[in-house]
Amino acid sequence: MAAGAEEVIVPALWGQDTFIEKAGGSEVIGQMWAFNDKAGRPCCLIPEATALFQETAGELLAGREQAAFFYVARCYRYERPQAGRYREFTQLGLEILGSEPLQALERARELCVGFLDALGLEYELNLGVKRGLTYYLNGEGFEVRCPQLGAQQQVVGAGAYREGAGFGIGLERLQLALQPQP
Repeated sequence: MAAGAEEVIVPALWGQDTFIEKAGGSEVIGQMWAFNDKAGRPCCLIPEATALFQETAGELLAGREQAAFFYVARCYRYERPQAGRYREFTQLGLEILGSEPLQALERARELCVGFLDALGLEYELNLGVKRGLTYYLNGEGFEVRCPQLGAQQQVVGAGAYREGAGFGIGLERLQLALQPQP
């Protein structure tokens, strides 16, 4: 990848505790496909991937000061299906881990905009958005919306957190946004 990011294979099944701790207080908790495994441990199908990067940041950095990672993950949320977002959806993401979250957020924004511009996507970038997940530092982040999608316009969500910053792109919505509009 041109960004110098390493690929991470994101598991579909993870412990509920990670999401309760990292995303607690957000709507994501109520939308998790949650259950106990055969040993009685609380598990879930992952509702998003950023919390996994937060939890494994030390292992992923392996002594490096900063590193970038990309992933394509299947995510699951028990919510009303929407245009371009179903109970099972695909998230393409980039996470930049390190000790400078706001610098990482700026780099993530540059990479996201460069990617979307290379696709020829028409979009609106909102830098003043306050992200709703509790792990984001002061809610700092950005969103990308495609007005041609109507009510479900958000294609990208991003934010800075203690371990770094990153963005996630809903691939199903991105695909809809790239289709010619009537």
